[in-house]
Parts: sequence; C-alpha cells; structure tokens
Amino acid sequence: MKKRFVSLCLAGLIMVAPASAVFTDISDSRVSQTAAVLDALGIMQGVGGGSFAPGKALTRAQFCKLAVTAMGVTDVSPYASYTIFPDVKHSHWAAPYINAAVRHPELKEKSIIRGYADGSFGPNKIVSYGEVCTMLLRMLGYKEEDVGPFWPADYIAQAQAIGLTDGVTIADARAAVKRGDAAVLLLNALNTDKKGEEGSTLLDKVASSTIKDCILLETGKTYSALAADAALFYEDGVVDKESPRKTAGTLDSSMIGVYGTIVVGKGSSKVAVGVIPNGNKTETYEVVNAEADRIVTTNGTLRPDRKTKLYISRDHVMNEYENAWANLQSGDTLTLYYNEYGVLQLMAVLPKTTAGATHSFVYGLATSRRIPAEYTIIKNGAKIDASKLKKYDVVTLDAANRQAIVSDTKLSGKYQTDSTTYSHPSQVKILGKDFEVSSEAAATFKDMKLNDYITLLFDADGNVAAAYPKKDVSAEMQGIVTKIGEGKATVTLTNGLTLRDIKITPLINPISGQDITSSLLGRLVTVSQSGEKADLIRRTLSGKTAGNWSVAEGKLGSNAVSSKVRVYEEVLSGAPLNAINVSDIDLTSVPASQIKYTVQDNAGTVTNIVLGDVTGESWIYGIGYGKKIKGNFYPPADSGYSAMQPEEQEEYQRKHPEYYSYTYAVVPKYWQDGKMVDDKEYRVPSLPSGLNGNPIGIPRGYSTDASIVNTSLDTLKLTLIDTVKSSAFDGSSGVRTKDGYYELAENIGVYISEQNRFVSLQTAKSNYTSFRVYANKTAENGGKIRVIVAS
Repeated sequence: MKKRFVSLCLAGLIMVAPASAVFTDISDSRVSQTAAVLDALGIMQGVGGGSFAPGKALTRAQFCKLAVTAMGVTDVSPYASYTIFPDVKHSHWAAPYINAAVRHPELKEKSIIRGYADGSFGPNKIVSYGEVCTMLLRMLGYKEEDVGPFWPADYIAQAQAIGLTDGVTIADARAAVKRGDAAVLLLNALNTDKKGEEGSTLLDKVASSTIKDCILLETGKTYSALAADAALFYEDGVVDKESPRKTAGTLDSSMIGVYGTIVVGKGSSKVAVGVIPNGNKTETYEVVNAEADRIVTTNGTLRPDRKTKLYISRDHVMNEYENAWANLQSGDTLTLYYNEYGVLQLMAVLPKTTAGATHSFVYGLATSRRIPAEYTIIKNGAKIDASKLKKYDVVTLDAANRQAIVSDTKLSGKYQTDSTTYSHPSQVKILGKDFEVSSEAAATFKDMKLNDYITLLFDADGNVAAAYPKKDVSAEMQGIVTKIGEGKATVTLTNGLTLRDIKITPLINPISGQDITSSLLGRLVTVSQSGEKADLIRRTLSGKTAGNWSVAEGKLGSNAVSSKVRVYEEVLSGAPLNAINVSDIDLTSVPASQIKYTVQDNAGTVTNIVLGDVTGESWIYGIGYGKKIKGNFYPPADSGYSAMQPEEQEEYQRKHPEYYSYTYAVVPKYWQDGKMVDDKEYRVPSLPSGLNGNPIGIPRGYSTDASIVNTSLDTLKLTLIDTVKSSAFDGSSGVRTKDGYYELAENIGVYISEQNRFVSLQTAKSNYTSFRVYANKTAENGGKIRVIVAS
C-alpha cells in the first residue's frame, strides 16, 4: 500500500510554494518543487548552469544511477574496476552504478535492472515508461509473481495502483521518460511502502532518520536571525526559535511551506537535508481582513477556532489565533495545514519566496534590465503591455513562468533604523513598521541619512527593492483605518501594505476642541508624516472610474479590474468601510450607481472598489436594545457640594439627577457561530430610533471599545415580510412567504421573544409554530431573511 498520496502532496506543494524554482528552465511548478527535493537529497541533480533539462529523455544508464542512489547506495567505488556487460566497460562513467545494481548485496536480489537476451545492457538506449515502472516496483520489492506475467502492461497497472505514477501523464509504455517525469516518479517511489513492509519506505535508505508531520517555515535566507545552516520548523506542535534545526547549508526556498517529513542526512553531522511532502491537505487564501472571530479572504470567510495555532513569518512567532489575529494583514497569503484526519493543525503566513532580489530591478533607470519580448507583463493581477510601465516600477522576472511581475507599491516616511550602518542597513523602520533589507536593496541607501524623508519601493512579494529620497520619488498613501486607540492606529493601505499600530497625531475638532480621532475608525484616510508621528486625514469618497463593473469579465467600464481587487461596502453614508469578498457579490454586473469610489494603479487597473449596500453582508443583524449609562456627577460651582459631608453629597445627588452626565449604548443580541452574542455594546452620543427589541442591522466596523464613541452609528430597520408556519421553511435554505420565496441568511438563528434569547432554527422549528420573518431588502433586490422571531 502507498503510505502517502504524493500527487496530492505535490498539488499542496504547488499551492504553498508556487514559484521559486531551483532550476531556471522548469516551467512546470510541480516538477520544479520535486526537483528541489531530490536535489536536496542528493539523488537527482541538474545538468549544470542552473538547468535541470526537464524535457530531456533519460538513458538506461542515467536512470540506473538514479535508482541506485535512491536505494541509499552512494559509495559505488568497489564496483568500478570490472566489466559485467560487454557494452559497459569498466571505464564507462556509469559502470560503477550498473555493476552495483547487479552485484551489491542489497540490490542483486531485487534485480532492479537487467541486461538484454544477447548479454548487452544498452546503456545509451532511451529508457521507456514500462522499464521505469518495472525498476521502481523491483526497488520496492515487487516480484513477477506479485505483479503478473504480462510485461509491461501488468507492471504499469501495478505502479498506477500503488500511486507510483501519480502526477505523470505518460500513456504509452514505450514512450521515453524525460527528466521531469522521472523526478516525479522517483519522489513517489521514495514515499511508498515497500512490499510487505508497512511503514517502511526507500526514504529510510537515504536518511539516518526522519521526522514526520513537520513544516519548513524559515531559512537563513528569509530570517536574518538564523544562521545560513539553520531553519525553523513546525515540529510536534511548536516552533522552537531558540534552538533552530541545523541544516545542510541553506535549504532551498522552494521547500518553505512544505508539509511533510524532514530527512536527516547520514554521517556525523546529522543535519536536515530536505523535506518530502506527506500529502496531507493544505489550502491557501489571500487575506482581505481579520477579526477576532473570522478571517475574510478573497475566496470566502474562514472561522478558525480561537485556539488554532497561527504563525506569521514577519513576527517569527507562533501563537494562538485569539492572541495573534490582529497581526494578519490585508494581502497576506494564509496557508492552512490539516493532519491526516482532516483536522486543522496550523495556519501560517510564510515568507515570500517567489523571487529573490537579484531577479528584481527598478524600471526606467539606466541600470534597468531588459524584459524579454516573450514575457507576459503582469501588474497588480492584470496583464498589461510595456507601454504602461512607469519609471520606478519594480519588475521581477519569473523565468520559470516567463512572466514579468510588476509592482508600483511605495511607502514614504522618516528613515529610521537599528542598523549600525545607516548607508547600508539590514533593516529599516518607516512609520514604526520594520522592513528587512537585502544586500542588493541596501546598496540604494548609500546617500541616506538618519531621519531623512525617503520612499521605499517594494517588489511584488512585498520585499524592499530600493529606496530613494522623497523629493525624487513620493508615495500617495491612502487606506482604511482598521484599528484605533491609545494614540495608535492600524491602516490597511490601498496598495496592499498594512501599517500596524503606528503612532498618530490626535485629530482635534477645531470648533469644540474635542479629540475626535476615534471617528476615523473604518474610514478612508490619507497617511503622511511631517514629524515623529503619522498624520491621518479623512478623505471623502469622491472620484471613481466611470461605468458598470462587470464582475465576470473583470472590467469596470473600459478599465481592467485587478484579479486581487480589494472590495469594501459603505452601507450607510459615513459608516465604516467593511471588506467583502468578490464571491459575496451575486450580481453579474454592479451598476455605476452602487459604486462609490475606486482606486487605480498607474497603469489604469482598478485595484480597490468601494460599493454601497450590494451584498447585505456588511451588517450585524439581530434584536436591538438601547442602554443609558450614568456617568460622572457635575454639580454647579455655587452649590456648595464640595463642602458637604459624604452623606449630604449622596442625598444631593439623589435629588439632582440632572447633574449627572450620561452616555448611551446600542446593545444588540444576535446569533453567531451557533450561539447567541449579547455582550457587545456600541457607545453612541444618542440612541438611534427603532430599538426597544426590534429586528435591526448595525453596520459592521463600529467599535465596541467603551472608550470610543461611535458618532455616526445608525441602524437599519428590518422589514417584516410575513408570519409563517414551520412547514413554509425549505430546510435551512429558504422560506415561502406571501411575497414569494426568500433565501435564509447563512447560519441564521431564531429569536424567542418570551425567553429573550436566540436558539438554532432546528430547535425553534421543533418547539414553536409561528415565525415572523424579517428581511433587509425585497427578494428581487437581493434581500434575504436576516432575523426570525418565533412564538
């Protein structure tokens, strides 16, 4: 039986580490990753000059060498001095390997490879698919009686049955096996149980030991605190930053994110030489925004358990989700790792590895490299032609996929660093955010001085590519405030960067003199810096690309929409902007009237869109209540209050309640994740109308921090559609009403007014007969039933 399904592991491997190839001539990501693993294990190397030649056919001699090495036989010198086959003289380069395959004590009984009937071996003949399947099966201990008498059909069928051919599409038994396919076949064989030896694999032959179910997270190339021969792994549920595992040099970055088995090499050093995937399920998502109970991604909303472990590479720390969710940033690629039983083990934001700094350059300068004519140019997820490239764009050449990936991401601010050499820093701090700087990028700081105002340029992976004085290159920085308080704010910029917990200048109302900084939460702002702190200036949602947004075609008017477009809803004028997924939009075309604001890159591609209430998903729906909160007592100055005895003051307070200050709070009850939530309070200057136990919607994004007053909070009064019986419900999908069929909101609960609590829909239908159903809009306008009240 096959121990792991390697075709699945290869698919997962592609998802978690999709582009950083060891060899520059491999365009197939699966083969690229497989070649990296085999190269690290010392089984299959390139052909020189950074090439792997994946399309070159293998000879019988070449594959014999690979097979012998994969069996753990590395010292073939005892088999180099004699001749077995007349066409393989002892002087032939492959003679030691071919002879070892025939005479080595551990190999001869397996008859891995045989000669022809005339006694020859045919070392230079191209090896066929049928021959390779046969050799792999013999390596695993299969004999003719285990397979069948018909060669090669029985051997190919058996190889397919145990997963040896997963990921290979060769159909003809006589077809030549090329180096790329051979790599995949060999990796499959390494991770397959030997015949009759459950749990024992060929991997045991090429390693002194193995450690299962690990994930390579960082190497010295991605984390400067690590030595060149060290790496951070997720092992046994922990990440030990204090004692990183020693490695055979710097493991190739293409292995970062691989979930599988660490291979510890033989010899005295006992260091990790590579990682072989285990085939367990992995998923990747691009983060739009994160909250304590959810992660909004471009492909849907995740609701991880609060105890799920989360590793974020820029922090180099693993923590539980409830303690680390705030460190997730818009644009992060989040990888989910599941164990063999399908249970989520780890979520990780891994270091970017698609291209090193040596592959990137700043466009439009005398030192710029040429983009090959055959390369496709991709900028912010959209294909463009070279005429739309701008000076100071950062271009990353991806040779494997023949693409030029372009970034126009910039960040301006005051230059600070902890590096001892300001003109060649290893890290830089802008607006309180630390960025690691490669040696190549550090060279552009040669004329920089501490506290200069500079602009950083980033490549498509978010790495610092260069720096220039702000007077020469500046960044227009606008974004959404996602967190605010205690003199700090977190801003998700429209260019994809997130400025986390930056110190900000308070925003003061010029008329009242009050601090109104909290009013910026969820709003669009411009970020600038003229001193030690950042200045946030609220922007109006004015200015947009003309036309309707064809979601399916990826066009807004005549402009392309980025495949990674960030979308927000402003459901009420002045309400916080709430990030949504494109997949949440049921419309094939969003009318221009529902488009409030857009952001374009310098090639005209739409990268950010603010909509009105298009999806109905940017509300918290529930039962609304109001609360009056008694504050401090402020008696008149001439009342003599301060001179009174404590009991006299108490009596005076009782007689004069008008001297108390009061604040107010909207207190909703709602159903979320299978339970009722009733502990959230939204402080407001005055209570909106329509509360008192009525079904309402509250725009998402307002703060429940008791120190923040949500000055613009208003509520949506839901419409009673009908009162129905339990038989009107179509399971948990919809309900038939007098106004037609309505969909039910996902995971909807039912409010039991007599008990003042929410229960599940199934529980309510089992115990109650009458249901009042409330919607946010009419069904023809995309409305759904958002609240149900049972009696």
